[in-house]
Amino acid sequence: MVHDMNAANLLSDEEIIKKIINGKPAFFEQLMSKYDCLLYTIARRYHFDHQGAKDLLQDTHIAVYCKLEQFKFNSTFKTWLSKIMIHKCLYKLKYGHKKYEECSCMRDQMMNHQFENGEITFLKKELRIVLQQALDKLPCFYKTVFILREIDGYSVTETANLLHISDINVRVRLTRAKTMLQKELKYFYSPGDF
Repeated sequence: MVHDMNAANLLSDEEIIKKIINGKPAFFEQLMSKYDCLLYTIARRYHFDHQGAKDLLQDTHIAVYCKLEQFKFNSTFKTWLSKIMIHKCLYKLKYGHKKYEECSCMRDQMMNHQFENGEITFLKKELRIVLQQALDKLPCFYKTVFILREIDGYSVTETANLLHISDINVRVRLTRAKTMLQKELKYFYSPGDF
């Protein structure tokens, strides 16, 4: 079995999925471990705390295992998996999860240098908080497109597939999200502040 698992590192997602479907469930852990970081990051970007993200990760694992035979390879496994996690997050937000925590995406991107003077660190923290507050005020359907396109780096087509909307709709929502963010940020800073 160890030899099989080492061989799994050389297999494509499609090959691993076929092995799982054909009665080798041990490959499931290998498959999912490739994407756990991505899934966790998605949950955190929807403002779930560490424990909430882990719970959603587990829920997603169960859903994927139960639905794996339904995966038709019309998209990448990563896209299909991300879509399941996004739907889990949106459902949890809508039907009973009200605890929000600072979005880790801003912290991870803005705190690259460990040894900076206190003033720069303070300003970055303040900007991160302001950006997070502005992002929190966006309607969910605009925020979701903004996060997928601008933070997670999905293409327009990938975003459209994840959300079951058209490419044009993705572009429109992204433009509106950016306009709303700009309006929100102008209340915090005047042009002379930059």
